[in-house]
Amino acid sequence: MSKKPIIGITGSAKEVHGIDHSFVHSKYPEAVLRAGGVPVILPLGNEEAAKAWAEVIDGLLLSGGEDVDPQSYGGNPDPELGKVVLERDETEIALVAEVKNRKLPVFAICRGIASLNVALGGDLIQDIEREFEDPLKHHQEGPRTNASHDLHVEEGSRLHEIFGETLVPINSMHHQVLGKVAEGLKVTGKAPDGVIEAVEGTDPDWSVLGVQWHPEEMAVKYDNMQKLFDVFVEECEKAASEPV
Repeated sequence: MSKKPIIGITGSAKEVHGIDHSFVHSKYPEAVLRAGGVPVILPLGNEEAAKAWAEVIDGLLLSGGEDVDPQSYGGNPDPELGKVVLERDETEIALVAEVKNRKLPVFAICRGIASLNVALGGDLIQDIEREFEDPLKHHQEGPRTNASHDLHVEEGSRLHEIFGETLVPINSMHHQVLGKVAEGLKVTGKAPDGVIEAVEGTDPDWSVLGVQWHPEEMAVKYDNMQKLFDVFVEECEKAASEPV
């Protein structure tokens, strides 16, 4: 019996009753567990910690959360910029560099797709409504398990292969979005208003998928969203079985 792959899930810091906590929303590890992986929460760290983590995990899940600090990509703050945690950006940028070197699979979700793009040299639009004409509402007020708008998937993409269709309903809980797409990534999904909703890696030897929505919230209700985690964990298991 093969060893279950260890999935590192990036977390953040939060103060609760005056005490600092490392945390991640529970839906991420739950989806990984259903897929057969072993979730491990990675707290804020540094380059040395990122290197050590990359030596023991079999795949990296960049989770959602705060806005990415524009300092991380040489930008200045927009008036609509939300809460940022620069130390989280620095941790995730270091992690992406380490897993890239090791060709460990990456699955990036919401904030994660932004962090991934920045780590690879891209930048962000800090607020959709200030930059897009006639944008959709990208921060839904309905239940997180329900879809909010459509996703147009590029035919022939890896995402298309997973979903088996080119029009997929997704939820939406963000106001930042990818601007300049980093080298090594390609856009494979957009919202009807043109907002980038999915990217994939161009290196055939490095499995990378980034999505702007929250499939972990929908996965308890929709099989196609759980399938994203199933495929990711399968790829991590395969990567773990290959010699470094």
